[in-house]
Amino acid sequence: MKITINTIVDYNNYGNRLQNYALQEVLESLGHEVETLKNYTKIEKPLHKKLINSLKSGNLKSKIKNKLSKNIVDDSLDLQRITNFKKFTNKYIKETDNFVDQTSSDFSFLNSTDCFVIGSDQVWNCHFSRFSELDFALFSQKPKISYAASFGISNIPDEWQELYKKGLNQVDFISVRELAGKKIVEGITRKKATVVLDPTMLLSRKQWDSLTNNLARIEEPFILTYFLEDPLEVNSKYINEYANNKGLKVRQLGTRNDLEMWIADPAEFVNLFSQAEAIFTDSFHACVFAIIFEKYFEVFDRNTTMESMNSRIDTLLRDFNLETRWNRKSTNTLDSIDYIKINEVLKTRREESLYFLKEALKNIENEK
Repeated sequence: MKITINTIVDYNNYGNRLQNYALQEVLESLGHEVETLKNYTKIEKPLHKKLINSLKSGNLKSKIKNKLSKNIVDDSLDLQRITNFKKFTNKYIKETDNFVDQTSSDFSFLNSTDCFVIGSDQVWNCHFSRFSELDFALFSQKPKISYAASFGISNIPDEWQELYKKGLNQVDFISVRELAGKKIVEGITRKKATVVLDPTMLLSRKQWDSLTNNLARIEEPFILTYFLEDPLEVNSKYINEYANNKGLKVRQLGTRNDLEMWIADPAEFVNLFSQAEAIFTDSFHACVFAIIFEKYFEVFDRNTTMESMNSRIDTLLRDFNLETRWNRKSTNTLDSIDYIKINEVLKTRREESLYFLKEALKNIENEK
């Protein structure tokens, strides 16, 4: 079949690019022709509404800090980062020639598509300005599967209930990435939702290593930090003490505090995780790649007053009996991880997740 992946297209987000790549690889391995819809949807909010939302969410300070830091950093570094992400995409991800946004009305270029696979990533998070009915592929009557689609939130605001109900009811086979998402689907509709692994976990360590074959080995041992929000001072102090006690350098990914790492592309992201001695993070996908590469890791609550997005991390850690990886005290190093047991769980969960995807695709093929 010819399958179109409908996901977030973000040339500035590691997890987004890598989940897109992984889902494409899995679908192609099952014998399908695959492309990703270039969905650039973004609904701009008036400035006063942006300010109010930032005040309500508590992230106004971080937004101002980011703006100020961008003025300090040479703009060419930001441009280089985006360029590197796009080069990765052009090399590894097949995208449609056409793109869509909230103003699009002609979707005829998708007429040859046999079905849509929606996800993964937070495609159904209504707090994102990019969220719209396009994220349910309501522009098409072709069959639809969601694979590991994420809401990123635990409750749907009243004003969005109707769109979710309409959209979810038009998805033929629904799988989600976290238990909170399953509850949302089954609370809004009469459909059942299956909790599956993020597509990045469907690829083996060996398959991820293939992305790094031509990348440099890092001679000096290091720990890797990857925080989507600046960590609390107490957490930064704890991490630096850990590194000093182990005699390791700290490499900071995804922050302008480490400009060498700032321009790293998604393949280099994988390369860094494969070589790090330990991982410290508030990111879901950082936890995923720590598990894939069998690394010691610790997870911290995100430093924000926005609605918690921890449900996806909670589900991931619960899946692998790793709830103790949360570090909420920053005082004691956590226990080591038994990756023999973890890999047994990963094998089982991978089989279950692939079973859902294969059965959904088989049912659609049989209906053709």
